[in-house]
Amino acid sequence: MKRLTRIAAAAALSLYAIAGGATAASAAPAIPVNNGQETTGAEGGAHGKFSYTIDGDQFCYTLDVTGLTTGAVAAHVHVGDQGVAGPVRIPLTVPNETSFSVAGCATVSDPAILAGIQENPRGWYVNVHTPTYPGGEVRGQLK
Repeated sequence: MKRLTRIAAAAALSLYAIAGGATAASAAPAIPVNNGQETTGAEGGAHGKFSYTIDGDQFCYTLDVTGLTTGAVAAHVHVGDQGVAGPVRIPLTVPNETSFSVAGCATVSDPAILAGIQENPRGWYVNVHTPTYPGGEVRGQLK
């Protein structure tokens, strides 16, 4: 009887995953952001975390940052391997503050961008730009 219960439970979990209970759009693990990952030579000790989900054409995110040298002026998701600066692909909305926690969603019109993130998240990164470090003060490679 226990064997039959385990088989039924395994089948139910498989059906749950196939039916969308565990989708490809599930949340990525929390991603550390800090000066050390930036390619700009940024210093100052700012740090935080970033997480995201992809659902259809929506890239939804939370970004927590503490200790920027000056208020943030922009944040983006870029395509680029670790240690390599790359072009902006998804702009993110952030407040002009040195420490903040923000959540939002961006509509991405090019499905290839979101497919690229899902296929190879480590080939993408998020960073926060400030007047002190216009190329980026903190960065985190996606997972």
